[in-house]
Amino acid sequence: MSSWILQHFLNPAFFWPGVALISAPIIIHLIHRLRYRRVRFAAMEFLLASEKRNRRRVMFEQLLLLLLRIFLILLLVALIGRMVLDPEQLSLFQGAKAHHVILLDDSGSMRDRLAEGSVFDAAKAVLQRIVAEGSKKPGTQKLTVILLSRPEESISGLSERDINQELLIEVADRLPLITCTHQSFDPAAAIDAARQRLAEDRASVRYVHILSDFRKQNWLDNKAAVAAMQELSELGVSMNLVRCVADAHENLSVVDVQGDVEVAAAGVPVTFRAAIANRGTRESSDVRAQLLLDGQRLPRTLDFGVIPPGETISRRFEVVFETPKLHRLQVQLGEDAFTPDDARFVAVNVPVENPVLIVDGSPAAEQALYLADALAADKSVTGLAPVIHPPADLRKLPLDKFHLIYLVNVPELPPDAIDAVQKYVQGGGGLLWFMGPAVNAVSYNTSLFGEAGLFPVQLAKAPTELQRLSTARQPDIVVGNSPVFAVLAGEENPFIDAVFVNIAYAPDRDVPEDQRMLPEVETLASLSDGRPLILEHRLGAGRVITCLTSAGPVESNGTIWTNWANGPGKVSFVIVQLELARHIARRDRMLPSYTVGQPIEERLNRAYYLEDVEILSPDDQVTRLKAVDEVVDPAEGVPPTEAVPEMVTRFRETDDPGIYGVTRFTQEQTAEQTLLAFNVPASEGELAIADDDDLRRQLGNVEVEIQAAGEYNWIRAESPGSEIRWLLVVALCVIGMCEQLMAYRLSYH
Repeated sequence: MSSWILQHFLNPAFFWPGVALISAPIIIHLIHRLRYRRVRFAAMEFLLASEKRNRRRVMFEQLLLLLLRIFLILLLVALIGRMVLDPEQLSLFQGAKAHHVILLDDSGSMRDRLAEGSVFDAAKAVLQRIVAEGSKKPGTQKLTVILLSRPEESISGLSERDINQELLIEVADRLPLITCTHQSFDPAAAIDAARQRLAEDRASVRYVHILSDFRKQNWLDNKAAVAAMQELSELGVSMNLVRCVADAHENLSVVDVQGDVEVAAAGVPVTFRAAIANRGTRESSDVRAQLLLDGQRLPRTLDFGVIPPGETISRRFEVVFETPKLHRLQVQLGEDAFTPDDARFVAVNVPVENPVLIVDGSPAAEQALYLADALAADKSVTGLAPVIHPPADLRKLPLDKFHLIYLVNVPELPPDAIDAVQKYVQGGGGLLWFMGPAVNAVSYNTSLFGEAGLFPVQLAKAPTELQRLSTARQPDIVVGNSPVFAVLAGEENPFIDAVFVNIAYAPDRDVPEDQRMLPEVETLASLSDGRPLILEHRLGAGRVITCLTSAGPVESNGTIWTNWANGPGKVSFVIVQLELARHIARRDRMLPSYTVGQPIEERLNRAYYLEDVEILSPDDQVTRLKAVDEVVDPAEGVPPTEAVPEMVTRFRETDDPGIYGVTRFTQEQTAEQTLLAFNVPASEGELAIADDDDLRRQLGNVEVEIQAAGEYNWIRAESPGSEIRWLLVVALCVIGMCEQLMAYRLSYH
């Protein structure tokens, strides 16, 4: 009851004294009804008979008079206490005690530029205006401000604060220090945080004001946000959607930059692809992008021509990294209204060359030579540096330093070598198999197929010759749609017509068909008789390519396995090997790319590294951090006293897009640096705005007020009781006149 009084009276202190006054007419009425000692005499008999006939009418009239007097007092209490019929609709800042929770959208799209400042600046201006209006009636309003980027906490010092002049001054000082992020946020989390804050505050009129640009990508088809707003509505909270921008601007976005950086080497051309999307409603013409390498503009531009609305166009380009070091590559568009997505960054670690391990089980390693020639006929072009070793060296070589591994005509692998190769592939390495006369099919089936996962198929006990199906010459190799074999695709291809495969291994037909291959094995190429020739499958983070014939022209029983490496089609052999190397090369050596806002986490082995870590931000600011031992939570099964043998440090100030440098220091005081690229979420460039009908359709039966951008009439400080004050005065006059007439009628005059 007390909360209802607070919500409906400007002067609630007058309520209970006014209620007490209601007893006055009741007491007078009861006193008037007191009966005195009866004295009977003849002259009154006639009056008694008349009274009996009119008693019911007189009693009704007296009760009506009593009710009129009680109603008069109630009207006086409502007038003096300044009653508010519907404080939620009449005003934001007058009447009942109110709690205003403001959700301030600070996602990247709020950086869209307006005539004066940005959309985020407009949202902050609305917030300041709300506080200014509320401060005109101090002591009646509370304020809480929540950023979408930090829904779990309100802005420091702006949680359930009384709105007054002091707060107005504080907000004016602090708002310029609140900056907009480059990140993307779901409004549902902030709306739910507002619900949790207001759920227990039932003594106030509760408002939630959402200051946002209301982009379609965040607000339409957002079931979580609708559910959160539905819960707010059920709590009786008034919701106000305040638009901070009226129209969407035309926008071009650099949405992606990818490159074959896994095979990058000093002096070797590396192919990149840049994609630009037209996020507007009009066609964009003469679209060009600049290329910057290590901060220096390259003497060329990317011409994207005309980009229709809603479409994305990609262009390929090559970059030559002259020196072996860490490089920064940037694709930059000309500035438009929304600048955060006009650039995209890539960090590339360029080595002198990329080592490739070729393990050949042939006596003279003759097959390995064909592969080495294909991969590194000119190192300045391929960047690959193959080295040839016998199978026994797999036990002692540090496999992680190799870009990829070829296993050619290897008879069998001992358990320790299998374990080393398995860890290499699972960690992101690439592995290619080629068969040959020395292969022990039984060993492959028992030790490499199955749980080991290194070999994709159970082999027949011996290789077999290709059974050509007709006398007419047709290609022995039938390629699929993989881009690796694009050079062999197409009809009347001179490369594929010149390649023959006489001998290859086939899957073991004695094994049930559903057990011959590992799950999810893809056939990249087949032989003309239908059996698979080249297979691909994944193992952990790495990929495995298996070719069921030889890499070179080895001979069995007078028949050459294949002429692919030395015949008329040998050019295609070189191209395919380079494409395969690029396809399965170690991808864990690519420098990571993150989305702004993701923390940088560094884990250091205490035995090798010092605890010091330096972070270089895109603005050239250096932050020095100390790594600490991380203790695993006991819930994860590790005792709390048992520390993880790694140190960890986290850097969270990664909102600015660009290249971040991370420097670690070894126990020998040498510095190791890596680069990390942070880019704006591509979705933030989608500036299309959800109109009022879209929002109301999305919210269904949830009642909300939607305020137009630039309109401030809804923020008003006039008295909410003014709309009913004259009503109360008129009612007082009418009821007072009725009471006087009734009293006159019932009095003895």
